Amino acid sequence: MPTVSGVMQHVSQTPTCCQLWMKVLEGPVIAESADEENQDNQDVDLDTTAPEDWYYTSDHDGTLDVYKEEDVDDIPDHPSEARFTEQFIGLAAKILGAQNTLFESMEAVETAKKESMWAPFRTEGEWELARFLMKNIGQTKMDEFLKLNIVRESGVSFENARSFLKRVDKLRTGPAWTCEIIDVCGDIVSEDGRLKHEEVELWRHDPVECVRELMGNPAFRDVMSYVPERAYADANGETHIYDEMWTGNWWWDVQSKLPEGAVVAPVILSSDKTSLSQFSGDKKAWPSVAGYRLFHHSMALLLRPLANAGREGREMICADGYIRCVHPILAAYIADFPKQCLVACNKESQCPCCLVQSNKRGDLEDWESRCMADTKFDAEGLHAVFDPFWKDLPFTDIFACLTPDILHQLHKGIFHDHLVQWCTSIVGEKEIDTRFQAMTRYPALRHFKKGISSVSQWTSTEHKEMQRVFVGLLAGAVDDRILLQRHTDTTLAAMEESLKTFHAHKHVLVELGVREDFNVPKIHSMQHYVTSIRALGSADGYNTEYPERLHIDYAKDGYRASNKRDYVEQMALWLQRQEAMYYKSAYLAWRKPRAVGLESGCKGNARDSETHIGDPARSAAVKAHYKVAKIPPHHQVSVNSIESDHQAFEFLPALEHFLVSQLGRKRVIRPIRSDQFDVYNYLYVTSGPSVIAGHSQSFQKIRASPKMAAHGRKAETPTRFDTVFMMDRERMWVAQIRVIFRLPDQFGTFVHPLAYVEWFTTLQRRDPATSLYVVTRSTRNRRCNASIISIDRIDRVCHLQGRCGREISKDWSVDCILEKAASFFVNSYIDLDTFLSLE
Repeated sequence: MPTVSGVMQHVSQTPTCCQLWMKVLEGPVIAESADEENQDNQDVDLDTTAPEDWYYTSDHDGTLDVYKEEDVDDIPDHPSEARFTEQFIGLAAKILGAQNTLFESMEAVETAKKESMWAPFRTEGEWELARFLMKNIGQTKMDEFLKLNIVRESGVSFENARSFLKRVDKLRTGPAWTCEIIDVCGDIVSEDGRLKHEEVELWRHDPVECVRELMGNPAFRDVMSYVPERAYADANGETHIYDEMWTGNWWWDVQSKLPEGAVVAPVILSSDKTSLSQFSGDKKAWPSVAGYRLFHHSMALLLRPLANAGREGREMICADGYIRCVHPILAAYIADFPKQCLVACNKESQCPCCLVQSNKRGDLEDWESRCMADTKFDAEGLHAVFDPFWKDLPFTDIFACLTPDILHQLHKGIFHDHLVQWCTSIVGEKEIDTRFQAMTRYPALRHFKKGISSVSQWTSTEHKEMQRVFVGLLAGAVDDRILLQRHTDTTLAAMEESLKTFHAHKHVLVELGVREDFNVPKIHSMQHYVTSIRALGSADGYNTEYPERLHIDYAKDGYRASNKRDYVEQMALWLQRQEAMYYKSAYLAWRKPRAVGLESGCKGNARDSETHIGDPARSAAVKAHYKVAKIPPHHQVSVNSIESDHQAFEFLPALEHFLVSQLGRKRVIRPIRSDQFDVYNYLYVTSGPSVIAGHSQSFQKIRASPKMAAHGRKAETPTRFDTVFMMDRERMWVAQIRVIFRLPDQFGTFVHPLAYVEWFTTLQRRDPATSLYVVTRSTRNRRCNASIISIDRIDRVCHLQGRCGREISKDWSVDCILEKAASFFVNSYIDLDTFLSLE
């Protein structure tokens, strides 16, 4: 079972696995305290459940078991990610035979010609140089580079760009480019009284051959699905999961309409125009030419092979080496709103998906979906287009194919163009800027040093960064009615409920004079999100951000590589060569392990990788989910320096308590002020991988660094003591890391570095307006509640936002807000992993 899908199918079909998962899912639930008065008391006694009483466990093979006070059962990293599947009823993906895959055929040709895997290049080093040149250097600079003496003396087999490109052209490529000339009759009358004509070029691939290439690429072997399935989060099948397209209703429905044994190959289309050069506004490239009728005629020519292949199917070699009958069928069309109207042939004053009246788009009402049969053009706001390109495509409802546009509708539209502007008009531009300037830091979170009013050009990156902190940032500055509570976005029911909540409270913005009405197309478009997700899976798979990014790869870079004359043909050749390099790279990734007799595939995740800390003898075969420097940068730091520079005023008592809890009072050497410690500036903890959040493993940097004075041209570095989440069995705690250090040998051998942390109160009280958890600094006997803990107990970074009233305090800044604020929001919106853990 090398894939997640294989594991999930095994669990769903094996009773033993199901029973084990059900035991996990029936774990204890921690009830929230209803006594909110006690939650505001900063004197919290954590003696009975305090995190410093954690029991140390380790995955190592050493002898630290003497530190255990009792055994703790292992709990799966992501017990909430259980997945149960229902297989399609009927025969699908019937195997018709077996044949060599694309890469196996390339290997056979190599063997027959007695060539090396690097051919037409001599060695691996020459191949790596070729890949670098094709990706980064134009032909003129390439000639200059290859004529350098140091390059010639290295024995490279190509001496100039021409000989190099001849070798590139020997590589295998995908479907060939073809150019078709279209004679366009315009609507402008010439001097002789006739309508003007113009010939335009349509450059295209055969879409069926493109599908054949993708289906047969062995690189996709472990991530390709040939049969639809229904996925559930519970064994009873009550909670449906929609993520990949094969879990959506569309694939299941289309599969039931095809002959037995067929395979559905969903086709996703996207189109847009882009400026090819920064200064020449007349040079633009479209995947198809502009204009309603010309666009549809061009797309009809482009997609003509799909019509017959979708009905009758084509035998194709799949990535696993088996031959199946594949039906390529249009499933989704990714485009922004104007392009959606172009594709659907409707006016931009109308919705391309339903028959909502143009003046009713701000209301939450159910409207009849558009239908491809019995269309009334004027009544339904459609343009009369002769033979739309989708007319003859089988099993295709073009109006249902138009997917949510997250980039333009949500990030740029609802959030930036509307929500931010509404809130700014209520709070004031200066107050919004000040709050962004004082926002606490978080790994990979952009800090707006000058606020947001000075940002002149916005991208989806800035929009996402603002969204991660916006709820907590507004708290206190606006009327609580503006902050609509959002319980969860992990289910479609919650999405619908959130939209209903917005419409139920939108009158507040009218009462405050922010809006007169909400007849906004982007607000109406959100009504179609749930239907689209149920049909095609998670909406992030159809984000226009992805094809817009391809403007750079497929259009702009190709234009820059041309001589700007007859550039379209040169762009096609450049793309073909880039594709050839990709094929070779993918082939070598598959071929190299076979050459040395190894099996390709994952060897485990980095959470289980060996991490060496300091002396190898101290860390014999330790497996951990963190990384630190092999040698701490600060040696023999005194206790006085730790207390003053790191503000760790309870360091000695906390260390003594830790040693007693681990070794017992009789075996402890009491720490004193003359002791010295090796101190780290930061550590990294792993995050993921996560099936639900949809990301692979990554590292988060956690800092515990004091203020560093300016040195030479290097500016002064402010203090940075990050906050983190820690897990104590099923309970989550928040703490601030002040010091990361290594325990000196005289106190005993402890395999992991340690951290001095200061605790916050438990996650029990939520703010009624934002639904965010509220915490304060925890105290014990009127002193800071601090502990020493092993850093392998750190789960992930935590983002705290200082709570303030209508106006933020003038002396708050990004460098001191954690010390100045009296209470904090635990920002569950900072990333999806945190949200899923807290909500």
